[in-house]
Amino acid sequence: MAVTAAVGTGTPGTGRPGPGRRLEAVIDNGRSTTSGAGGPAMTGCQGESMTSHGGTGSEDRPVDQAARSVAVYTDHADDYRAAHAAKMSDRAERFAGSLPVPSLILDAGCGPGRDLARFIAHGHVARGADLNPVFVAMASAHAPTTVGDLRDIGSRYPDGTFDGIWASASLVHLLAAEAVDVLGQFARLLRPGGRLYVCLKAVGRTGWLDEPDGRRWYTVWDPEGFAAVVADAGFTVEDVDRGVFVEVWATRNG
Repeated sequence: MAVTAAVGTGTPGTGRPGPGRRLEAVIDNGRSTTSGAGGPAMTGCQGESMTSHGGTGSEDRPVDQAARSVAVYTDHADDYRAAHAAKMSDRAERFAGSLPVPSLILDAGCGPGRDLARFIAHGHVARGADLNPVFVAMASAHAPTTVGDLRDIGSRYPDGTFDGIWASASLVHLLAAEAVDVLGQFARLLRPGGRLYVCLKAVGRTGWLDEPDGRRWYTVWDPEGFAAVVADAGFTVEDVDRGVFVEVWATRNG
């Protein structure tokens, strides 16, 4: 499928809302969650097992829900790396194969560096960024990686630096408005015709999720709505895979 849209708060003369006004229609944003940790297990685009949400929604959200969520990975970083080492290989191969070799790829929210290693093995040049310093130390064994918050990733590189940006489940802990802003930064960092892969949670309720290793915030998106938000950020959406996670494959306009 192909979806295109202009960047901005709306398209003059069409009555079509832009990203800000679209949010209420495409996500379950901040409502409380009541279904307890004993709910059904789910598998996301990173392959992780997730139970249903427990606790409350936005009313007890800390000032920085993303930093708190990412910090939870620290004490179990080795276990996380081992548990997810073999996952997502088909998607990483598909993304790598969509770019001419060699291309410069940003793994935005790279975790312990699994996909950095895959892109390099494919012949590409890769760079990583992650908010968790333990993950950054692990990922640096594969490619140059920096500690960085994706919410200001656009300030870290010149516009048009990258041929591809890979964001595999790395925006899941952001609020909806934050994720929309990051998508716009991704568009600026990509060269015209550059490739984007991004996946976010599409099943459950927005709020805190009690997992075996700690508590994290997740924002849940409607697949069609999220694809439209990606298009609004300046991309042509070429494919949308729907499941527990929505996976969007897109190309930067221009």
